[in-house]
Amino acid sequence: MSKQQLKKYGTTFHFASHFLSSAQMTSAAELYGICREIDDIADRATDKRRAHSQLLRLRQALSERDSAHPTVAKALSIEPAIDLGALIELTDGVLLDTQQVAIQTEAELLRYCYQVAGTVGLLMCDLFEVKDPVARHHAVDLGVAMQLTNICRDVHEDALNGRVYLPAEFLTSMTAKQIVAPDSSSTESIKQVVSYLLTEAAARYESGISGLCFLPAQARLAIYIAALSYREIGMIIADRGFDVWEGRAYTTKTQKWLIALRGIITFLFTKRAHQYQGFHNPELHRGLNNRPGVHWA
Repeated sequence: MSKQQLKKYGTTFHFASHFLSSAQMTSAAELYGICREIDDIADRATDKRRAHSQLLRLRQALSERDSAHPTVAKALSIEPAIDLGALIELTDGVLLDTQQVAIQTEAELLRYCYQVAGTVGLLMCDLFEVKDPVARHHAVDLGVAMQLTNICRDVHEDALNGRVYLPAEFLTSMTAKQIVAPDSSSTESIKQVVSYLLTEAAARYESGISGLCFLPAQARLAIYIAALSYREIGMIIADRGFDVWEGRAYTTKTQKWLIALRGIITFLFTKRAHQYQGFHNPELHRGLNNRPGVHWA
């Protein structure tokens, strides 16, 4: 993926990438392009069965490191080398989106978030040559936090497309149509679930940010600003009273620069981003089982 495509499709990450070196930005754009390519197989498919078959072929090619497959060839060409196991997990998560999405439990939701976003945290660790297992635990948390934010932001849009990521165990199996046009009781239930998921995301943002000290300094600042920008989306949703029908929550370019300015000041004048001051809470990885980068207590 070119830098121009990154700007078009990944506005928050493109903005944060201004704080990377040229080489880091190029590698990050290539990685983002691969992840986007995998996601688009499901997201843009008009024939879900065909998309499902494509993803299964990709999964097989990744497991065999088959460079004859164009996506695998791109993945193998990235330097520093990335773990194809994380891309397999990502593909498994995207496979869910080729079916009728109706998440049943919180554990199922967290596994999905790990697969489609926690893995991206691990892949970014590969790009920055971060091998410390503890660092990778925190990277998973940041990815999961961002995906939980995405899900809360897109509740209405996903429901319009027949997808329900809010766990049925919290909503007594509410259908997509009921989420699109809920009665007053259902509206409050949905708002409560969104509030809960954003609280779960907040805990993971804290964990992810506490692990940034393991990254190279320049990458540390870029990821910190991306985390703050994404976290702000959740805050906007909260400021709306968790009304997910009001329109898509997003940060403007001005807001992004203000967030970046505050982030730079914090980055320069506090120890938080530079010295590891905590520990990783394995409870944040509940339900993920023994997957790559997971704190398996």
